[in-house]
Amino acid sequence: MSAEVDAKTIVVLEGDETGQELLEEALRVLAPEILGLELEFPRFDLSVDSRRATKNGVVYEAARAIREHGLGLKAATITPEGRDDVGSPNRILREEIGGRVIVRTGRRIPGVIPLGGVHAPISIVRMAVGDAYGAKEWREGKGDEEVAFRTERIERRICRAVAEFSFRQAEQTAAKVFGGPKFTVSPVYEGMCPTSRS
Repeated sequence: MSAEVDAKTIVVLEGDETGQELLEEALRVLAPEILGLELEFPRFDLSVDSRRATKNGVVYEAARAIREHGLGLKAATITPEGRDDVGSPNRILREEIGGRVIVRTGRRIPGVIPLGGVHAPISIVRMAVGDAYGAKEWREGKGDEEVAFRTERIERRICRAVAEFSFRQAEQTAAKVFGGPKFTVSPVYEGMCPTSRS
């Protein structure tokens, strides 16, 4: 077989600040002298400055490359808060590649005894589509008469995919499944709860 046929490609999505530093360290581990495998790393600059300069064009280019090659490695990026700014590259990437679930798994640090006897890793699973960050939310009224509103599209097939993934993940790790809101996505609506007030 030729080297071209054997070549593997990982699309690299560069980011901002510490996220970019961590990405560069991760790439060091994938060096041919360590892996014994020659990899290709097409790179896309997803820093906030690059996204602004290309009006998110670079994000769509990166998504096309991930669809073509099937694998990407992304650094953490800045998501500006202004509605007229470039927004989250993660949202665009998920929509463009058809991602449905976001998973974050924390692991025990060797030698550190966990509180409450919890030894299993904890995974946070959440819906990856529907633009929860972009949902319109507002409040009306004052004091005890205050009412919070939120408009967001949620599809049953996506909810089912997230739920099924969560229970499969729990089955594989002998864990339990708990549900809850993500306050940071919806401080106006979810923040109505008295326990969230300062």
